[in-house]
Amino acid sequence: MRALAPGFVVLACLGAAGCLEPSQSMSTGAGGTSGTTGTAGTTGTAGTGAPAMCGPQNPAPAAGGANYPFPQHRLSASCGYPTNCNDADVMTSWTTYKGKMIVSVSGGLRVQRPENSNDTVSEGIAYGMLMSVVMADKTTFDGLWGFAKSKRNGSGLMSWHLDSSGNVMSGANGAASDADEDMAFALLLADKQWGGYTSDATTQIASILSHEVSSSNVFLPDDSGNQNTDINPSYLSPAYYKAFQAASGQSRWGTVADQAYTMLNKCANGTTGLVPDWCVQSSGAPSSRGMTYGYDAARTPFRVALDACWNADSRAATFLMKMGTFFNAQSNVLDGYNLDGTTASGNHYPGQAAFVGPAGTSGMPANVANLLRNSYASVISITKTGTSSAYNYYNGSWGILTEMLMTGNLANLTSL
Repeated sequence: MRALAPGFVVLACLGAAGCLEPSQSMSTGAGGTSGTTGTAGTTGTAGTGAPAMCGPQNPAPAAGGANYPFPQHRLSASCGYPTNCNDADVMTSWTTYKGKMIVSVSGGLRVQRPENSNDTVSEGIAYGMLMSVVMADKTTFDGLWGFAKSKRNGSGLMSWHLDSSGNVMSGANGAASDADEDMAFALLLADKQWGGYTSDATTQIASILSHEVSSSNVFLPDDSGNQNTDINPSYLSPAYYKAFQAASGQSRWGTVADQAYTMLNKCANGTTGLVPDWCVQSSGAPSSRGMTYGYDAARTPFRVALDACWNADSRAATFLMKMGTFFNAQSNVLDGYNLDGTTASGNHYPGQAAFVGPAGTSGMPANVANLLRNSYASVISITKTGTSSAYNYYNGSWGILTEMLMTGNLANLTSL
């Protein structure tokens, strides 16, 4: 579904052992000031003790109708940050993305995929909503959300695939739960940012719980009603479910978060921590729908890192430990692995932001300075100008989202 143009942005020494910071080691705890103790630090400093400097060290005050204008800049004591991060990188990347990917359509705005006949998928609308609320861009947020609402199906959720004119594609009326949860969380952020989105947020959360969570509280990939469908690990976002519980008062969401960790650990390789694109719900075995760490699975470390950084959940830090160790040992992060860490069959390329960015976030809980610094540098080299052969809808989207997290600008405003 995601045909990406090959990109040859070679990231030298991304995480090879010979390039480690002198005092850096992996630990199961959150990023501390030394990077070696595994205890939560108070400043989120890097493994060598040098502070991570991401623009101004204080959040911007309320302005222009936004309670949390960019830069939000809320660093977590539970995570480390790249020493080379810069708020200006996010602003430049967003401006580039907005100009290339967000277009007007009847009913509002949509995020297009230029590499796929300018079509739209619901996940893209959700990514755009998350980005625009972080950037305090209300016009763009409302345009995207208005379009999403105009394409709801019988479940009250957005149909997942539309053509370049904004029409639902044949056979694509079903919803994709990763898009739906991203939209729901973006609405919660929007309510904190500007106010007035409470009803939309709680309605979206209720629809997800009714149609995309199984009777055993497993987060399902769609609204088909198939209780035993394969699971997509990259859809599992336990930090969101905690926010949904707080917003809706539905304690069941806490169990959904617990089940997400059960499934993540069931699906992960015991040595590398890598998960497949899809796994069998009952056994955790890789599914024939996607057996390798590919373009779906690559998003997984980002989603788990949210819970590590926002909520200091030890399960998140522990889950990311093996994955962070694996990526820290790679000289280049490629776009496809077997779960044992060997390169998957086919042609694979380094420097794809959708892989490199989330891989970098796997090093945030343990504050792996080299992995953070170099993955960040690789991602911004693609997203800021949008001229690289590796720049497209998917790499652009995941590049910016990981930049936002790595600069402290994707914060859990719902907890404030």
